[in-house]
Amino acid sequence: LHFILALHSSTSLTPSRPRPQGQMMLNKTPISGASRPACRRAMTRTKVCVQAHRASNEAGDRNQSHIGTQIATMAIAAVMTLGAGGVQPAQAAPRQQPPIVESAKRCTLEALDLFADTRKTFSQEASSGGMTEALVDVRDCDFSGKDLRAKVMSGVLLQGADFSNAKMTGIQMSRADARGANLSGVDFTDTNAYGTLFDGADLRGATFENAILSNASFGKFGGKWADLAGAHFEGALLSSSDIGRVCENPTIDPEVRKFELGCRDGRK
Repeated sequence: LHFILALHSSTSLTPSRPRPQGQMMLNKTPISGASRPACRRAMTRTKVCVQAHRASNEAGDRNQSHIGTQIATMAIAAVMTLGAGGVQPAQAAPRQQPPIVESAKRCTLEALDLFADTRKTFSQEASSGGMTEALVDVRDCDFSGKDLRAKVMSGVLLQGADFSNAKMTGIQMSRADARGANLSGVDFTDTNAYGTLFDGADLRGATFENAILSNASFGKFGGKWADLAGAHFEGALLSSSDIGRVCENPTIDPEVRKFELGCRDGRK
């Protein structure tokens, strides 16, 4: 694409002329304010804006306009060939869970302190199984009502665990696996839950105010949707693609869907 645009810039068939006052320049050809057409944008990894203008009565301007049209067609074709699939990173598939290894301290608050600094800094490696020595597994444990505001939950496996009504505001919880967990009534205000899997979790009455939820998921686990009845997302950090995925969840309250998430009409 850069080669195409460079070719266009170096193949001008009209001699350089002084630019009249009040005109703008496009590829060294003046375009008056009255004849500026709309700019057509195509999104890939970079923005490409192709602008064609009316041909004047002069032969040189007609030739330049013809070349501009050809370049526009070639650029748009190149953009379509590249495709838009690379704009948004695909969500990584959840890794296969290891078997639970029972120990006396596995379901204690002290277990959540293990490798805390490492998991906070290297949450991606910890959650992907690349750092088995830093694995914290609290699956099926009961932490309901506990004060966890000083804990680091990043990369923690907590499938099926009970965290209902636990205090979890402002914690680090990036890339945790909370699929099927009971997180009802939890206040996640100001929590960093980047890339966390909430699929199939009980999130009734949960609050995600100002939480970081980029690349987090709220879909199905074991055939069951994450339950977001009564959950709130005011001020949560979500990209447009994140919102699109969240809005697919049918359990979200209509008011939250409309006013907090801005789900599009017709999206279930």
